[in-house]
Amino acid sequence: MDTGGILLIVLAMLAAVLLMAVGFVLFTRFGAGSHAFPCAYRADESSDWSRGQLTYDSGRLDHYGRGGPFRDPLHRWQRSGLELGIARAQDPADVPWLSGHVLAVPCAYADDRFELALGLEHYTALRSWLESVPPGWNANVA
Repeated sequence: MDTGGILLIVLAMLAAVLLMAVGFVLFTRFGAGSHAFPCAYRADESSDWSRGQLTYDSGRLDHYGRGGPFRDPLHRWQRSGLELGIARAQDPADVPWLSGHVLAVPCAYADDRFELALGLEHYTALRSWLESVPPGWNANVA
C-alpha cells in the first residue's frame, strides 16, 4: 500500500471518530430525557429580549444563550424554586425567531425576577412540567 492510501484510511478513521463524538455530545445534550425548545430571555421589562434555548429534565430548567452544543447554561433554575406568573401575549415582531403565538411569562426564582418569551405550545409544555409531580416525589407513600 502506498502513502496516499494509508493517509486516506487514517483521515477516514479520524472523520468517523469525530462524527461519533459530535453525535454523542448532541445526544447527551439534547436527547435522553431532556427537552429543548427556543425561547427569549430578559432580566426585566426595560431590557431587550435575547435569543436562547431552554432545556429541562426531571429536576431543573437550563437556559442557554446563542451558541453551539459545547456551551454552558447562562442560567440554571431548580424545578422546586421556579415560579411562573401569568402569561400575556407578546408582539411577535419583538422576538422574530419565535414562531406562532408568542407569550411573555414573568418568572421568579428566589429573589431573582426575569421574563421568558415562549411559543404557545412550549409554554404549555413548560407549565405542565412545572406543575406536575416530580419523579420520586411520592415514592415512599403507601
